[in-house]
Amino acid sequence: MPVCPDFDAWSMLFLVAAMQGLFIALVLYRWSRGDRQANRLLAVVMLLFAVTMIEYVLYWTHCLERFPHMAELSSQFPFLLGPLMWLYLRTIYTGNKIKFPDWFHFVPFFVAMLLLMPWYILDAAGKQAIFKGEARFPLEASTVNLLIYSRILHMLGYAAWNAVFIARQPRVGITTTWARTLNGFYTGYLVAYTSYFVLYWTRLLNPQWDYQVSAAMTAFIYLIAYSGYVQPAVFEGYRWTEPGAPVKYRNSGLTPEASRSLLQNLNLLMEQEKIYHDPDISLEKLALALKASKHHVSQVINEHKGTSFFEYVNQLRVEEARQLLAETSRSDMHVIEVAYAVGFNNKASFNAAFKRATGMTPTEYRRSHGLSDLPGSQPGSGQ
Repeated sequence: MPVCPDFDAWSMLFLVAAMQGLFIALVLYRWSRGDRQANRLLAVVMLLFAVTMIEYVLYWTHCLERFPHMAELSSQFPFLLGPLMWLYLRTIYTGNKIKFPDWFHFVPFFVAMLLLMPWYILDAAGKQAIFKGEARFPLEASTVNLLIYSRILHMLGYAAWNAVFIARQPRVGITTTWARTLNGFYTGYLVAYTSYFVLYWTRLLNPQWDYQVSAAMTAFIYLIAYSGYVQPAVFEGYRWTEPGAPVKYRNSGLTPEASRSLLQNLNLLMEQEKIYHDPDISLEKLALALKASKHHVSQVINEHKGTSFFEYVNQLRVEEARQLLAETSRSDMHVIEVAYAVGFNNKASFNAAFKRATGMTPTEYRRSHGLSDLPGSQPGSGQ
């Protein structure tokens, strides 16, 4: 059995990134807060990238012959990436759960796997014989090229689909920014993946450019890692650059009189200007409007409202949403319109905050307290 050579700097870098990707995927999959479906979809994307990079590192270091069953393991993963990204984006915007029809998005992947089955069923000795040139690959070159073209077109279609989907959503600040960032990195991976084969087919590929696909995957992995590091709330539907407000305040210079005055100004601002309608509202913005420091504003909210900044804002939003749902019918104002009207970024965050506060979903609350679309009917009338 051949001995694997030493790693070079690039292959070592990509192996480290792959290991980190596996770790982040595990953390995301087990993350108990926020939207678990969205986190798990993102975790699967991270897992696919990590496994792909491990296979590539084995190839570059000439170790693939020692692990023959890793060969072609990730070749059809591109058929999974687009649907997973689409379902993730749909989840963070609408909160819709995955249903049976959604699995049809993965049909191309299973078809591709069936086409490659002659390779997958080979034993280790048979695959090693192909590596040594003693046997031919079990698929025709035309079939292999068809699969490559199909993967590229499939990813291109989903990149465009996702971009259109994001563009059609209301411009609600950070959710849109996060969605565009993710789809931008996915599109960057598509460009790197496509350019590799273009360079290969035109015989312009050199060993240095062979790393470009892994570089794109590494960038995606570290995007998620960085986002989760600077603000774990990105996985809970909150703004991913929003600094967390402190809970305890020691040695504060805010006097009781100044605290009561700031509280009065805060109440007036929320009641009259309803600044919480701003989907990008932040502690910094609120402090600027009150002409006070972020620390003091956070202290007043914590001490007088008994909650954090984000929870306080969501309480105000939910209270107004309850009024709107009770005063309007579905034909007057859809639930998602109510969510955006009171300042929520997306339907998933709205549903979670509303149910946490009332014990009911917005739809259930409207059904019990709101106006019916039927002429002359009132809540509780049985119609």
